[in-house]
Amino acid sequence: MGTVKVGLAVEDDSGLDSRVSSRFGRAPYLAIVELEDGEIGGVRVVENPGASARSGAGIKAVQRLLEEGVRVAVAGAFGPNAMTALEELGIETVELAGVSVEEALQRIRTKLQGQ
Repeated sequence: MGTVKVGLAVEDDSGLDSRVSSRFGRAPYLAIVELEDGEIGGVRVVENPGASARSGAGIKAVQRLLEEGVRVAVAGAFGPNAMTALEELGIETVELAGVSVEEALQRIRTKLQGQ
């Protein structure tokens, strides 16, 4: 499997305990998680540039994930513009919210092992 970076839209800056947000573009933070052969290698929480954007919030969040080298994006819901951009970039999307980053990773781990 190697290393896969996952970007999760989150409500708070609490590392693996951060809660996955129901929204992608307007989530306050993005958790960037490196998975090495399915194991969590590192977690960083960064501010989501889309959170305070007047318009284009989803696209700004997508740009940040692209800069981070993310291959999988996780949020409760993705707006149509963000979804189109993610698909065009080959970034897989997973709709999941209301759980911790750690729990979200456990739930999607089997999906990631096919990467």
